[in-house]
Amino acid sequence: MSLRRRRVAAAALAALTVCVVVVGVRAARGDGEPTTQVSPVSTSTTTATTTAAPSPTTSARPTLPDYRSTGDFSRSPTGTPVRGRSTGQLVTYRVEVERGSGVTTSEFAATIDRTLRHERGWTRGGHWRFQRIVRHEPDVTIRLATPRTVDRACGAAGADTDGYTSCRAGSVIWLNLDRWYIGVPHVPNLHTYRAYLINHEVGHALGRGHERCPGWGRPAPVMVQQTLVLGGCTPNAWPRTPGGREITGPPAE
Repeated sequence: MSLRRRRVAAAALAALTVCVVVVGVRAARGDGEPTTQVSPVSTSTTTATTTAAPSPTTSARPTLPDYRSTGDFSRSPTGTPVRGRSTGQLVTYRVEVERGSGVTTSEFAATIDRTLRHERGWTRGGHWRFQRIVRHEPDVTIRLATPRTVDRACGAAGADTDGYTSCRAGSVIWLNLDRWYIGVPHVPNLHTYRAYLINHEVGHALGRGHERCPGWGRPAPVMVQQTLVLGGCTPNAWPRTPGGREITGPPAE
């Protein structure tokens, strides 16, 4: 090694030693920045293809855990009171989770319930009410399932979900487990994405079709296929603004 290279290497080693010492001192003093963790706590459909409290945005992304595709489902054993104004049309729903998914029916149902009763949700305009039921046949069944199971069920209904998206097939909403766990890169907040996923698919069950972004930089209507593209809009999970105005866009072709 030449004399010049030896000097460069020695300088680099000295700088590294100083850096390690400084980091060690900061750690001992508790001065280091806290690590933010995103816990897996999310929509995209295609018409023929394809949260609830906000959390801080972080650059860290959740990862997929091990899960199994079984095709069998566990049902939430409890119901809820009716949510929404007395004038709204009542929509009953049931919540089910595929066994082997790693998600419990209680945590999935809690997220569904929070989203559907949110002040900016579908109940805000007074047109709809929601109630989770157990014993009777519901108007809508909301299922969280592995991509393989979603593909099979949605494909039978003519929807190509391609292992990635979600769909509504008849009275059943099929939410893709991968999207629930990790969301999509262009919607950095997983809670926001999950609430969008629920509101988008429930919107289909209420008779709403896909929409397009109404303008650059504006909040995306929930009926925009935000799982695939924002079209210049910003991510948005809710049908209405904080002031109660409905967020809509032009019909998608």
